[in-house]
Amino acid sequence: MKTDYKDNKKEFVYQMFNKIAADYDLVNQVISLGSNKRIKEQVVKNVILEPCSNILDVCSGTGDLAMNLVKYSDKNYKIIGIDFCENMIKLAEEKAKEFDNLKFIQGDALNMPFEDKTFDACFIGYGLRNLEDLRKGILEMKRVTKKGGYVISLDMGKPKGFINTLFRLYFDNFVPLFGKILHGNSVPYRYFPDSSKTFPSQEELVEIFKELGFSEVKNYNYVFGAIAQQIAKV
Repeated sequence: MKTDYKDNKKEFVYQMFNKIAADYDLVNQVISLGSNKRIKEQVVKNVILEPCSNILDVCSGTGDLAMNLVKYSDKNYKIIGIDFCENMIKLAEEKAKEFDNLKFIQGDALNMPFEDKTFDACFIGYGLRNLEDLRKGILEMKRVTKKGGYVISLDMGKPKGFINTLFRLYFDNFVPLFGKILHGNSVPYRYFPDSSKTFPSQEELVEIFKELGFSEVKNYNYVFGAIAQQIAKV
């Protein structure tokens, strides 16, 4: 696997996630100190959708966010997860095989195979910073979302002050170490902190959503702002 994503980010990300798929859930739970599951549950609860809503989970990975949406199956949501890494999709399908209202497909987040205004909401968890063109990715989600629907992003944030110093110390040093121990290769887990440094802050993302024509943009911080969720109305 390549060790530098700057020349061809799409190919690097594709290879990386296909390679780490089998260990992805375990390592994420460890490096988040057990908070990953709780945060994704809250992300879903923060968005109130009508029964029978059509929902898209972009960059779905192993399907954690989609599976949290399944917990609201009493509302008869119809959920599609899309990811371009086949190994991630295989794991997600294994998790979802007992649910009729959830399916996964392989596809590109920047060029999705859906008609305009198909979904009531689009979720993306830790996916925006992996795209070659962040704004294009947001606009693609906006395209496939109905007027009055929502685009929801969960990703790394930027804490303030001393908390940021502690966060960077942990993220830059201990996350690669955990990756090396649990996965046997620290390269993917060096990409995660590296990519977060150039990723916009939650305040900047709120402004980007507004610039791209969204309204009622809200931000929710987790873990003192180290992780953040934006909810933007189309």
